[in-house]
Amino acid sequence: MSSVLEIIKNLDSSDVTEKKRAIFTAGEKKIVEAIPTIIKLLKSDPDPVVRNSAARALGKINNEEYHDQVFEALLEALDDTDYYVKANACWSLGKLKDPRSIPKLIEMVNPNQRFYSTVGDGNTKNTIAESEASEKLREEGVKFSDVIVGAIKALGEIRNLNGLPALLRALEDDEDGNVRCAACLAIGKIEANDAVPALINLLQREKYWYVRRDAIKALIKINDPRAADELLKKTSDMYDEVRKYATKALLKLGKKASTQVFKMYLQNPEDNEIKNFIKTNFTQGDLQEIIENLEAQESDPIIKEKYHQFLNAFFPNSNP
Repeated sequence: MSSVLEIIKNLDSSDVTEKKRAIFTAGEKKIVEAIPTIIKLLKSDPDPVVRNSAARALGKINNEEYHDQVFEALLEALDDTDYYVKANACWSLGKLKDPRSIPKLIEMVNPNQRFYSTVGDGNTKNTIAESEASEKLREEGVKFSDVIVGAIKALGEIRNLNGLPALLRALEDDEDGNVRCAACLAIGKIEANDAVPALINLLQREKYWYVRRDAIKALIKINDPRAADELLKKTSDMYDEVRKYATKALLKLGKKASTQVFKMYLQNPEDNEIKNFIKTNFTQGDLQEIIENLEAQESDPIIKEKYHQFLNAFFPNSNP
């Protein structure tokens, strides 16, 4: 096993493979003494993979004593000429959780940071920027949104509302569902109530199931009853994951979404989880009030009678 001194020595090795291995090991072992040399490599090494490895290692070590030096180096790395250096600098800034990085990260949440290619080998040397990509390439090419996604995730890790406007714009990024997913999850981490209308709107229009799922995950964190009606609709989504999280979201809202929870039960009377939740959390008076409100909106006497049949299922001695 390499000693700390040997690892630090190898950071200056003329053998690029040895140098990369030393950077990786220093990051994994959180070798604080290696930070000054890794910063130097991030700033000036000619090999982009070395700079890429250095950017990631600094986030892994994340030592308070060197916080400002690491912060400044990573911030500068967001302007690196290499795509993946920028992506890993975003990742490490998320680990530092320093709100001073928010303005620069917001700059990275920009469609101009996305590239397109006809190949998917991860090499971005011959890629085309979003502003120059043809419609055919945008539809059929491989998208590289790592920088945008990395910046979004970092904003979520920092958990500061100053990053919210960029995340809301990212919800409208029609080019890449992964960007919208990342924005949803970051908004959930911030627990931003102001984002609820935008998340509801996204649920109404979103074509990809995994984005709908992550929008609901954000709504679970925020726990705002304004989303209850849309969540109820998503309990009938064609995808299991979406239905599962929509149900979880409504049950977390509980009495704040009592009518929607009861409607969810009406749609799934054999679901024991929902039934047991209502039995545990709703009184007979609660259900009677819900039914009265539903009856006021319903003209069909047969449906009204069904409401009371469900009430009797919970409270057999209740009177219609």
